[in-house]
Amino acid sequence: MSTQLLEDRILPFQVDKLDIRGRVVRLGPSVNKILDAHDYPKVIADILSEAMGLTVALASSLKYDGIFSLQAISEGEGAGPIKALVSDITSDGGLRGYAGFDADKLAALGDDSAPTVENLLGTGRLAFTVDQGKHMQPYQGITALEPGSLSECAHSYFQSSEQLDSAFKIAHGESGICVVMIQRLPDETGDDEEAQERWNHASIMLKSLTEEEMLDASLGLADLPYRLYHEDGVRVYETNTVHQECRCSEERLVTTLKGMPMPELKDMIEEGGTTVTCHFCSTDYAFSKERLTELRDEKEAEEAVKH
Repeated sequence: MSTQLLEDRILPFQVDKLDIRGRVVRLGPSVNKILDAHDYPKVIADILSEAMGLTVALASSLKYDGIFSLQAISEGEGAGPIKALVSDITSDGGLRGYAGFDADKLAALGDDSAPTVENLLGTGRLAFTVDQGKHMQPYQGITALEPGSLSECAHSYFQSSEQLDSAFKIAHGESGICVVMIQRLPDETGDDEEAQERWNHASIMLKSLTEEEMLDASLGLADLPYRLYHEDGVRVYETNTVHQECRCSEERLVTTLKGMPMPELKDMIEEGGTTVTCHFCSTDYAFSKERLTELRDEKEAEEAVKH
């Protein structure tokens, strides 16, 4: 009997009595399509799934028109097997993700390694970027990778850099991935002690949510915040959808190839052509010797006009 997948949906909610807003994110088919394009070891698939769930949760709390991305980069002497972990989503809900890793380093960890930051990424940095196009300055926040989970790194970033208390609960299994995120709203009462008590209560209740509940596709999205905060009054809003979407195209690759140094382009022609594989969706784009020669001629003509 096949497992029922979670819906690819986001539910915003708010609890006024506790001064919190939140998101319930569930991802099923979209994440499966992304993972199925690669033969990832389970431990890599698990941390990439977490990255994608976190990306959707964080992006859904922002107002932007463009692309929100999360990128974890492993670097330095303490770098782990994963070289780069990337996940992004468009404001229209198009999600993609990719993990590049060193297979030998991963094998050295053993089969029982947990999908933690210290095991798979080690030292490095976590970056959040909002790109709204060439006419607007991108916003980027960066924090150091810390032991634990990616959500704990995100929590540290928001608390230290944005002065915004956030809490996350993440679960993933055969039905997909689920993220419940809450963020503390500004207190307008002036009673710091009472506000802190409300936030502590909200955080404790979030921890009480079980992974079984989060991954149970028979439960509706709204069931989760209602189970947590029904005594405090929950308001839910219209849901948004998510879908797998890679933005690669032959047109984009043509632009990239024509932007390469002429010697490199000529080397590809002498080698009889080249095939470019998209990191995100594994689609192969083949460029024959004849097509590359056309691109070389176009590039030479364009450069001649400039001079």
